[in-house]
Amino acid sequence: MPELRRFFGSPREITYSIVAVVPGLVLGTTLLCLLGVFLVAAVTQVGLILLVAVLAFARATGAVHRGLLRGLLGMDIQAPPARKRSRGFVAAIGSAITDGDSWRASAFAIAYIPISLIVFVVSVGIRAYGLAGLTYPLWWRALDEDGRRGIGVAGDFRLDTWPLALLTAVVGIALLAAGAWSTRGLLTLVVGPMARALLGRGRLADRVDVLEETRTLAVQDSAATLRRIERDLHDGAQARLVAVAMALAGAKDQLARAPGDTPELTRGRELVDSALDGSRTAIRELRDLVRGIHPPALNDGLDVALETLASGYDTLPVTLRVDLPVRPPEALETIAYFCAAELLANAAKHADATRAEVAAYEKGGALHLSVRDDGRGGARPHAGGGTGLAGLSERVRTVDGRLLIDSPDGGPTTITVELPLGP
Repeated sequence: MPELRRFFGSPREITYSIVAVVPGLVLGTTLLCLLGVFLVAAVTQVGLILLVAVLAFARATGAVHRGLLRGLLGMDIQAPPARKRSRGFVAAIGSAITDGDSWRASAFAIAYIPISLIVFVVSVGIRAYGLAGLTYPLWWRALDEDGRRGIGVAGDFRLDTWPLALLTAVVGIALLAAGAWSTRGLLTLVVGPMARALLGRGRLADRVDVLEETRTLAVQDSAATLRRIERDLHDGAQARLVAVAMALAGAKDQLARAPGDTPELTRGRELVDSALDGSRTAIRELRDLVRGIHPPALNDGLDVALETLASGYDTLPVTLRVDLPVRPPEALETIAYFCAAELLANAAKHADATRAEVAAYEKGGALHLSVRDDGRGGARPHAGGGTGLAGLSERVRTVDGRLLIDSPDGGPTTITVELPLGP
């Protein structure tokens, strides 16, 4: 059976050749007419609205063709990403005009009009002649034209003998095979590559997906590496420094109880005191470094970390609102926390604010962190004075986020951080 299907063509290929001609002609011709109407009305606002509808229709046409290719030929073409919705008439028109996936689907629908006819004629027409030739020995004697049987081929030459009828059957088999091979060639060499190029995801979209995935893995790996460094410093170097400080404190007590007051003993006490002070300073700096890498409060979630952060400001009352149904990824939590810490520090040190509000919530598939203060305003991404907004903007962009600043002179200031949560 597989050999016969390979020789005469599979039923799926035949079915596709017959079925696909209907949407190929109807949808392609309709889209072509709509584009013609758009060209006539392009100078008016109605024409622009029609363009949005035409491109949406083109996307739907592409979905129909992808469904036929997948269902009948097993050709799985990944659909392009959905067009992003834009607010406002001008933004919607601009988004439609620059939507390359819709234009490529339009090109396929129009180009497929003649191709569908060619595939149909090659598949059905050649096979029809082949089937007629194959069955010719069964019905050639039933033909009667002026007392002569068989089909006339050229002039008086007629296929009116059994050898000629059998030879016609052999020719019919060859035509059936030629129809199958021609159909398979058209589907494999023309329809398939054209569909993948125009109906699937473009190379740029695939490249963007790969880069986004690579960036996500890099961010996650960076977060995991920082956590590992934080644990090693906390459980290793910090613990050893604490042990050294305790040993130095014990040595200091022993030297303090030692009798006598010789220069060597005095010098030893001074060295131990200096070493003990240095170890305590190193422990404090190491603890600050560990907290800067990954605050311990984040181990319990962003909500707990923000509560701890807000409660640490005595001179700046902070109102906190957290609405996160699902815990965000660790890397996003870390970025959001450090953004909140930097923004609250700016409000307390540079903006002369008397109160602040912090809100963390999920909206539109993104983590939103909003910090509002009643300070003097005038915050700018590249302003001086140590605001650090440029650094925050760079940190947020590593995960394709945005830093939105609303800070008129005289205040109030509202800075919102948007961090896409991803799939």
